[in-house]
Amino acid sequence: MDYKSVTVASCWLSVAVISAVYMFLFADKIGDVLFGVFLPVGGLVFVAIAVTVYVTSKPA
Repeated sequence: MDYKSVTVASCWLSVAVISAVYMFLFADKIGDVLFGVFLPVGGLVFVAIAVTVYVTSKPA
């Protein structure tokens, strides 16, 4: 497998694991859905998209 695909896959896997653990641990403590769920998880997804675009746009 190419190193680019490994980098992108590991980035998305880590985002999925971090988001799942975050939701599992803090689901009952979160009072506001916007700032408790969408902002942190959306920030992680935005970073993963940025990493994906950056890694795939670099020449081999």
